[in-house]
Amino acid sequence: MTSTNDLAAWAGPAWAELTDDQRDQLAAAAADIAERYPDPDDQDDRDAALSATVQYLLGDTTADEASRALTEARRRERAAYVAAVQHAVMLVRAGSQKKAAALACGIDRMSLLKALGER
Repeated sequence: MTSTNDLAAWAGPAWAELTDDQRDQLAAAAADIAERYPDPDDQDDRDAALSATVQYLLGDTTADEASRALTEARRRERAAYVAAVQHAVMLVRAGSQKKAAALACGIDRMSLLKALGER
């Protein structure tokens, strides 16, 4: 974010709920976040960090809630990974090449070989 107007536009209706001090804190955090995630491909990370900043400033999310959300996201990520591995295993058992099955499911070949008991 390069200006207060940009930050206000990004924050939308939440901007009106912030005090002047909180807006200053958000601007400082936005500068830190931009340095931490400078790459254009990091936009999702910048948005997530800015959103967390606003939630913190407004008291909408506690550290405990953030921790629980992270734990749940990790659980969902693991479940999705396990499902992708199993799908690749089923593809191989149905006659697909291992490399093609791994690629189609978004996993690496070594993970597939391990799941097949070949590594």
